[in-house]
Amino acid sequence: MIEWFIILGIIFCIVVWYYSQTVSQYSLSQIKESQIQTQLATLWQEKKPVVISDVRESEIWASNSLSQTRFWSAQPIWAQYQADPTTSITDNKPQQMTWSDMLGISQLESDLLLKWYDVTPWVYSVRTEAHIGHEGLRQAYGYATAYHVTDGEGRAILLHNAQKSKMPPGWLGLRWNEANGVHHPLWNQVQNIEVILRPGTVLLIPSHWIVAIEPLDPSKPLWWTRSDLHHPISSWAQRWNERVP
Repeated sequence: MIEWFIILGIIFCIVVWYYSQTVSQYSLSQIKESQIQTQLATLWQEKKPVVISDVRESEIWASNSLSQTRFWSAQPIWAQYQADPTTSITDNKPQQMTWSDMLGISQLESDLLLKWYDVTPWVYSVRTEAHIGHEGLRQAYGYATAYHVTDGEGRAILLHNAQKSKMPPGWLGLRWNEANGVHHPLWNQVQNIEVILRPGTVLLIPSHWIVAIEPLDPSKPLWWTRSDLHHPISSWAQRWNERVP
């Protein structure tokens, strides 16, 4: 029995060590997709967000492409949202992962991130969600988390994990456009950076960052994906904290 306590203690120490390796500087780097092979590994050691530009698009998760497939009529919420971007969208992670899987986006994103980071699928895995509209504040747990706007224009709001002490207890899932001093007296002191995302651009986030996504223009639709590149520790951390499969 004591061996199990020792093993659990070691795992706990590894997790604590991993999630304490962080840089809280508010800056980011930018490179083109053609420069990834020579520059991404070095930039990633700085543990800061990286914007990848000139990324080739598959155009799968886009309203024009989807409306010509059999999936469009099977998922009426897509047409409803495209016609009225103010439509309320339920945050349903299993559904978002199902959309990604059934359209083949998951496999494409997995191949892409494994190639970009030059890591083996024997150790690393990728989990992809296909989103429409807003997503409130949410922590990134993966070795890398990729945000990719595939249709429309979006804004990513980035906060470092160190800002949690200035945030209200119910910050998780809070939309950024609804966050203000009413929620917490220190809210105006929360430091953040914003990144504008359009098709052809991918935002890569290390662990320890908190991200919210919103349309650049609330009256226009936004289609985007989130892909988490995981090693076993980060995969366990996300499942534990988000309680998802």
